[in-house]
Amino acid sequence: MSKKIFIITGESSGDKIASLVIKKIKEKNSNVIFSAVGGEYIKSENVSCIFDIKDIAFMGFVDVVRNIFSIQRKINLTVKKIIEFNPDIIFSIDSPDFSFRILKKIKKLNSKIKTLHLVAPQVWAWRENRKIIINKFVDHLLLLFPFESKYFDGFVRNSFVGHPFFDTSLFDLNKSEENNMKYLTLCPGSRNSEIKTFMPIFLELINKINIDNNFIFHFPSVSSKKKLINDFFLESGINNYVITTTEEEKNFYIRNSILAISKSGTITLDICKNKCPLIVIYKTSFINFLLIKPFINTKFGNILNIIANKEIIPELIQNNCNIDSIYKKAHEFINDEALRKKQVRNYTEALKLIIVKDSLDKISNYVLE
Repeated sequence: MSKKIFIITGESSGDKIASLVIKKIKEKNSNVIFSAVGGEYIKSENVSCIFDIKDIAFMGFVDVVRNIFSIQRKINLTVKKIIEFNPDIIFSIDSPDFSFRILKKIKKLNSKIKTLHLVAPQVWAWRENRKIIINKFVDHLLLLFPFESKYFDGFVRNSFVGHPFFDTSLFDLNKSEENNMKYLTLCPGSRNSEIKTFMPIFLELINKINIDNNFIFHFPSVSSKKKLINDFFLESGINNYVITTTEEEKNFYIRNSILAISKSGTITLDICKNKCPLIVIYKTSFINFLLIKPFINTKFGNILNIIANKEIIPELIQNNCNIDSIYKKAHEFINDEALRKKQVRNYTEALKLIIVKDSLDKISNYVLE
């Protein structure tokens, strides 16, 4: 008898994880029927999506409020399609503000559908009270980081599975032996709003760095955002850049970059996986920042800094996310090989705590159980 699995993602990183899990599930059981809310990665596994995640890719409180009715329509559509599909299990990944609203509605309509969620809401960073009600709509919570269990034990069934981006059956932590250090990676994010926020900063940064260096600037992206990024370059006159959309290309250029400067997010783990020195930046609107700041309980944003309880990876956030500060910090790393090597050694030690052998195998077993 066929097993039916509905997958919910809300952004590119979840879409990518989902595609890896789907591939692993297919290896174990060819008699599985999938349906999903997803993007390019899930579609590459020949899974039909009821709509594309780009339709719900909004950043920040203000952006979400502006599009609240559109988001609610997508939530209602997803609930309707799930009930029609009648899956054995719903597997949701990250994006809790979107996923959990759907799971709550589904549990009221059909409590027999099993719900499994990967990537715990960051209750250790903000809005800790969310953990109290999560068991009402999540049957099993899969954790990426070992320290998270203490926050959810006693509230919801949970299991530490590690981060699938570091599944040792797929990835290793070896640095390329052919590193010629001529690349510099810049990551503006995958949402339109992120790209429009960070690309002007990056273009100004490139112009400053180009004065003294001869780098090729690498921009990892998804296929659907390549034109948007390229349009910024067409207007700028800058031509020493490359945009990659495949995992193989992305990893090659990141691995061979002297430095990566990235907006905060999952992409930073991809950068660390490739042992590339890293600076993290983040900026949102003044209103968004004022609304969010009182609820944040951690002094760091990057997960490896949180694990290490110190700033291994520089974070230039909000007011510090400006061209002068970014250029100054980038200049330090570009001109100091010892600094670059020290950072990589330090974050690799933190990274070892989230590497779990066969993470994807564990996740797929929980989905299929």
